[in-house]
Amino acid sequence: MLRFLLVLLAGLFSYADSISVEITPNRHAMVHERYSLSSPGEFVFLASAGVRVEKIQSAGGRPLEISGSGPWFTVRIPPTHAVDLIYEVVPMLPLPRTSGVPMVMPKHAVESVSVTITDFGSGLSRVSVPHLIRHPDSKTWSATFPAVPSHLQLEWETGNAPPAPSAGPAGLFAWNFWGLTGVLVTWTVAYLLWARRQAV
Repeated sequence: MLRFLLVLLAGLFSYADSISVEITPNRHAMVHERYSLSSPGEFVFLASAGVRVEKIQSAGGRPLEISGSGPWFTVRIPPTHAVDLIYEVVPMLPLPRTSGVPMVMPKHAVESVSVTITDFGSGLSRVSVPHLIRHPDSKTWSATFPAVPSHLQLEWETGNAPPAPSAGPAGLFAWNFWGLTGVLVTWTVAYLLWARRQAV
């Protein structure tokens, strides 16, 4: 009985809140999150442009229920003494130059969380958000934060930049603005000329 209690206590104390992210050669992010929450309830994540969050499941392989239509999505976690999540973040652009990685965050506050990013051959050059310490081997970044970051922002020296935005609503706005300005100037000049004639 005493041995069982010692093993249980060792497991509880070794289960620190942590997020580990492995970057594959094709720049997919494999995320593994561990939390020692007594009543996890719901987790949330913020949709990020240019990526998809896929295969959210418990470490045992059980798919988790996701609800919401964006930008925030909710992940329902079954009752458990600790949370062990695995999911994949897939960029929509092959080999992107920059990529956001949304974090699945608990709604309950955590005291602190350690974040580690390991590059497995993608050529990752920088983690711009949040600030992580780069280790001498140049393949690992890590830091401890007082709360779970909502996302990570990764950068590479080479890769595909996102396509330039087409002339959509912004282009129409500029066209409408200058058209309206031209009409107003024309009517103002015409009115001033008419008013001057009437005064004579």
